[in-house]
Amino acid sequence: MAAVVSKELMHGSRRQTLVQQVLLKFFQGEYQPNQRMTVQSLAREWNVSATPVREALVELEGIGIVEIYPNRGAVLRNFGARELREICQVRRILESEAARCACGHITPHELAQLEQIFTELSTARRTVAWSEKTQEWDDYLHELIYRACDSERLVLEISRYKALHRTLRQVRHNKRQNVKDYDRMEENAEHLRIVQALASGDPEAAAQAMNDHLAQTPIGLVRDLFEQEA
Repeated sequence: MAAVVSKELMHGSRRQTLVQQVLLKFFQGEYQPNQRMTVQSLAREWNVSATPVREALVELEGIGIVEIYPNRGAVLRNFGARELREICQVRRILESEAARCACGHITPHELAQLEQIFTELSTARRTVAWSEKTQEWDDYLHELIYRACDSERLVLEISRYKALHRTLRQVRHNKRQNVKDYDRMEENAEHLRIVQALASGDPEAAAQAMNDHLAQTPIGLVRDLFEQEA
């Protein structure tokens, strides 16, 4: 049984890795809109079997990145500022509700630790190490809220877009790292306000803090990823 479980976990990991790698190459410009992608070509490129490739393409279709044609593979769809804003709007609605539901279900001790971490990050010197740590604690806070919101359906809907959101953020941080420019990246201060709202025990304040944070997300992403379209 353990061997079977291990194999299933590895299979799922390959699929998720493929999803993230296709997204990363797409948003970095290595893959282009309207580019045709076959199962065979992707399997060769990533040195994997056809099954995780097919599953990755289905997942990418579910979030609007590719369009699958029977017996013809998939085609990358156009994805620009408008599509990004629409996906960020969906995320803002879902995660604001998750923050509302999570309020009162995260321990004061954990929130106090997070408040200290985000206070330090919001005032720390901005370097590559700071950027990497910012991404790490960004993931941690949002995952903590998902676990605490006590709604499997809500978590499922949020999870559909998780790889997309993280890849977009990674590309943005990579671009900022290349030019050593972090001046307009204020995620840590926004995360600090979310943690403080959760610590206050006020569900509406927690939802509003998350809403305010995610309302800023498309502004920064559009500016950094799609400047010519914005």
